[in-house]
Amino acid sequence: MAHTHLCLLGGFDFAGGAAAIPVFSRKARAMVAYLALQSGHSQSREKLAALLWGGNGEAQARMNLRQALSAIRKGLDGSDGRTFLTDGDSITLNLDDLDFDVVRFEALAAGSEPEHLEQALVVYRGDLLDGFGLKEEPFEDWLRIERERLRAMAVAALDKLVAHYCTTNDPASCVRSATRLLAMEPLREDIHRALMRAYAVQGRLNLALRQYENCRSALQRELNVQPEPETRHLYEDLRTRRMTPQAASAPPSQTPPPSPARTGARPAFRAEPMRPATHYVKSAGINIAYQVTGDGPVDLIYVPGWVSNLDLAWSSPRLSHVLHRLGALSRLIRMDKRGTGLSDRNVGLPTLEERMEDMRAVLDAVGSKHTVLFGGSEGGPMCMLFAATYPERTAALVLNGTYARGRWSKDYPWARTSEQVEEDLAAVERQWGEPADMSNAAPSLMNDSFEREWFAAYLRNSASPADAIALWRWATEIDVRALLPAIHVPTLIVQTAGDRWAKLEEGRYLATHIEGARYIELAGRDHVIWGENSDRLVDEIQTFVTGALPAAPGEGVLVSVLSLEMAGPPSDIGADLIERYAEEICGELLAAEGRQIRRSASGFFAVFQRPTRSIQCAIAIRYRLRHSGLDVRSAVHTGECQVRGDDFTGVAIELSSRLLDHARPGEIIASRTVRDLVVGSGLAFEEHGELEASGLPGSLQLFSVSKPAA
Repeated sequence: MAHTHLCLLGGFDFAGGAAAIPVFSRKARAMVAYLALQSGHSQSREKLAALLWGGNGEAQARMNLRQALSAIRKGLDGSDGRTFLTDGDSITLNLDDLDFDVVRFEALAAGSEPEHLEQALVVYRGDLLDGFGLKEEPFEDWLRIERERLRAMAVAALDKLVAHYCTTNDPASCVRSATRLLAMEPLREDIHRALMRAYAVQGRLNLALRQYENCRSALQRELNVQPEPETRHLYEDLRTRRMTPQAASAPPSQTPPPSPARTGARPAFRAEPMRPATHYVKSAGINIAYQVTGDGPVDLIYVPGWVSNLDLAWSSPRLSHVLHRLGALSRLIRMDKRGTGLSDRNVGLPTLEERMEDMRAVLDAVGSKHTVLFGGSEGGPMCMLFAATYPERTAALVLNGTYARGRWSKDYPWARTSEQVEEDLAAVERQWGEPADMSNAAPSLMNDSFEREWFAAYLRNSASPADAIALWRWATEIDVRALLPAIHVPTLIVQTAGDRWAKLEEGRYLATHIEGARYIELAGRDHVIWGENSDRLVDEIQTFVTGALPAAPGEGVLVSVLSLEMAGPPSDIGADLIERYAEEICGELLAAEGRQIRRSASGFFAVFQRPTRSIQCAIAIRYRLRHSGLDVRSAVHTGECQVRGDDFTGVAIELSSRLLDHARPGEIIASRTVRDLVVGSGLAFEEHGELEASGLPGSLQLFSVSKPAA
């Protein structure tokens, strides 16, 4: 069960341990944030009203304050049975029993131990209420001061870490900390020099010289000055060193170990394998474990299939070899998905969207803004969803042995049938704990008793038998075919011809439906990335990633489109209902991170990055307006839109409008695409016919939402 938490660093996130996440309006969020930062100190009603409703009359401001306080009290009290807000002549927010990220960050950042400083920077996911603002000058002034104060603490923590890692001769950690510090303060010449020296110690002189150019360009662009003499002298020294063979070659410690697949020898299993540090980041109250290794010039996140364990992965000489090679060409980021490995267990079945947001939280924690996504097996659909949803953060997409749909259908006949899935699950349950049957995962390793024993231990430490089976069954419900045309990032698809889990047709289907994808077919039968083709796989990734990656074409983006229409009593005919109920509608849109793109007197279109949020927003608006005697009907479809400035166009909007014609008053209609993306959300659907539309390869199945998420 997730602990009640309030997160203000990097945005606004509040969740309770046992109840649905409360929905706060924008000004209610602002009040929660202000009171939280003043925790334990009373604030007068007059001051709060002036802070947030200064442009209103006194009576209106006090009424707005009472409404916001009522909503906050309900949300906080309903989160897990506690009361955080006390309300008399003044207002006090008591956070004693709540996990508040700002308090945790301040306590950790005040220390001097590197471990505490690193933890503080994990908590610091971004600026206070990042992306949030109000057109209320008193609040904006307060927010600006608090943002600068907390940002200065993060910079000071990074300063201490850079100095510590320089002193202790840990260039990899120095590179990581200095890079993040420069992202916050790009004109710090002393940090540019520290990063140049760290690269040089690693033998990466080209990166050190490139860093000088980054420094020079930033100073010229922002200040119209040249680097200091100390920086220029360091640059000249590094240029001289690059001219000598000794300096130009990498240190021996940077050379990857010989490949077991190429030498034919199986390295001895080390009793105490070297394992990197495991870090954690909160994502909607769930602890997500991740590790970072390597210091290549690009960021690459590897998302494995089914279940995983970050630590146990290093115990296999074959898998650790692959990870070392990936770390040599990139800064390698790995994570255990929620419910598996070192991340929080027993958290219920996820949605694909939730797992995608977990990955975004990890990337935010390590400061990765432009990342190569590498998805294997069941990790592939999650990476596809991320690439379609966040193309600006996706440098490239690499897919290996993955799929677009988890179960057989007439138009996807190579996937496993429901009967075959149940047979697979019965075999998993029957064989759990025994030396692993590698006949499907890696036939080439069937006679390797060491690998079979290790893989069995890896699975046992990745999930319980019941959780593993539930996650396997969940993965077979995935269907991301509708997303593929919305992927417009450089894509590499690697498919093993004899893969028994991901059939040859899977890879070919993806290559056919992702625009501009590069398709590589390898001989062999192994499904796992550490099998017989491990070195060839990494070679292909290296060629693809280190080459000149083309810019993503077009301005397409994957969104969930909500179309909504409302009708009131006969006396309201011709009235502008959207304007009349603007406060309620805007509050729900903001809470669900939606954006209104079109409107009429009785309806509107809005876009969301997360399909679950679009349905939850429709449910919330229907609930709020029902008490005003309005009948609300809505429809949701997920698809690609073209964005030009503030204008959204595309088939997804037209289809959402067509779906709305099928909705009766009080009904929410969703397309098959939406239903498939929110598997595990707790939303229930009932079949609602089909829609024939031009531009579609076939009919689009429709569903009605029969209940909200639990």
